[in-house]
Amino acid sequence: MSVQGGLYRHDLPLREIVGNEIRTRIFNGTFPPGTRLVERDLATEFDVSRFPVREAIRILHREGLVETLPTRGIVVKRLQRKEVEEIFDIREALEGLASKLAAERVAAGEPNNLQAYVEQSREALAKGDLEAARTANSEFHDAIIEASGSATLHDILTPLMGRLHWLFGQVSNLDAVCNEHKHLCAAINSGDPHAAAEEARHHVQSYRDQTLQHLFG
Repeated sequence: MSVQGGLYRHDLPLREIVGNEIRTRIFNGTFPPGTRLVERDLATEFDVSRFPVREAIRILHREGLVETLPTRGIVVKRLQRKEVEEIFDIREALEGLASKLAAERVAAGEPNNLQAYVEQSREALAKGDLEAARTANSEFHDAIIEASGSATLHDILTPLMGRLHWLFGQVSNLDAVCNEHKHLCAAINSGDPHAAAEEARHHVQSYRDQTLQHLFG
């Protein structure tokens, strides 16, 4: 498979194209935790030099998706319970803030595209396309950060986004997630900052419980 083929965007640097492909495989379980990522093998498979693969792995390392082990080299990271709990603590605080800010912007007349992602997820789920539904659900959370209008909040969350998106994929009850997104979207678009923040915190807590149960029992 060549990442330079017609299915890939040509306006992105190769390191990002390769990084996106590896990231997708981590998210969909093709590269489960513990999988070794060998530069030479990936470069051969993607039909690129080892340099963009090395750069892509560095990006994934910063995102917390891969780690270096003394005896195995680069592997897909196994998240520990404490780390997952800490990520959700941070997400609860910051997504509550993002939803509050987004609602304030709605009250000031600023539009957003949150409803579009809710509808995309629901339509994908109705067709049985679980991967597309999970993608739309992840993009819904990205859109909340964008709707907040806060570049600082975006910069703070960016290093966490890789792990957050991976955790989004661990929830199996996508119908419940779609319903919660529907309520969160409505709360934000009501223009009520307090209601939006509370709905966001409730949603993150629900996600947290399901994810911890799925990963650690």
